[in-house]
Amino acid sequence: MTKDDRESAASRRSPLPRFDRRVNVGAYRHPRSGVGMEYAPLGEPPHAEITLHETGYWPTSYAWNYPNVFSPFWRITYDFEPGHFVEFGDRRIPLGPEYLCVIPDHQRFSCVGDKPVATLWFLFSCVWAIAPETRMPILIRPDKVLLSMIEEFPALFRDRSPNKESQIRRLSLALLTYILGDRDIPRRKDLPCQIASAVQAINDAPAHPWSNPELARLVAMSTEGFLRAFRRSVGETPIQYVQQVRIQKACRLLADQALSMEQVAELTGFSDRFYFTRVFKKQTNVTPAKYRKQLGAAPPSPARNPAPSMSGMPGIRNGVPARR
Repeated sequence: MTKDDRESAASRRSPLPRFDRRVNVGAYRHPRSGVGMEYAPLGEPPHAEITLHETGYWPTSYAWNYPNVFSPFWRITYDFEPGHFVEFGDRRIPLGPEYLCVIPDHQRFSCVGDKPVATLWFLFSCVWAIAPETRMPILIRPDKVLLSMIEEFPALFRDRSPNKESQIRRLSLALLTYILGDRDIPRRKDLPCQIASAVQAINDAPAHPWSNPELARLVAMSTEGFLRAFRRSVGETPIQYVQQVRIQKACRLLADQALSMEQVAELTGFSDRFYFTRVFKKQTNVTPAKYRKQLGAAPPSPARNPAPSMSGMPGIRNGVPARR
């Protein structure tokens, strides 16, 4: 049995965590845990640099076991006491009051922890992309300003006043703006004009059978010079980037239950469903069928929030999605 199989089995054995009468279903693809304060749905056109999807506080968060998370939104977690962990590959990082854990969009990780822990979390999108060399997760040691804001949330969630929702939203946006301005969160630099043009061409037509020579001709560069410049600017080869954009488009298409796997593969430029499945699993660590099943398992949105759309992936700057 592989490590992923053991984690999945342990997660299935864990009792469903509850808060009052609500069940915490986690947040794999949609930023809705079922127990937080919900705001803008995923995919809503951005009206600011930060789009808040959900803020949550849970005084006894337990059975926090969600293996192989790969979601198109950012998250920040703060645990008021130790006991939970996040795993990136073979690295296990303990959470606790010493650090806020920042995880940008399109990262693959696992949540681990059965101990009841008081937890504060934020799920959001932003217009910035992270520098490709950034080590995950990003740990921010809270200063006095951050601690003062963090300490307000438990009382706000216990409050029963009619303006509770707007108060939590304002404080959340203030905290996120403060954190994302931290020098320890390096942003990707603006792309050179020619590389930005190539990136835009790929984003506009990810299903096209792009090749390195064709992209180089498109931006009037030699193939070797284009490859060096693209990798230096984007952090990966053009073909790796094409596959990443195709998988992101596939994630959106898989939300449409009417499309077959063959149709999704064709619409994203893969020669057949088997090659599509192999690349999709390599990128996300789950098969397309399992991804679609997890999408279908998400709870319905409250009436005040329309069903979220997967179109318009967040976390993009100059057309470049943040790396996994």
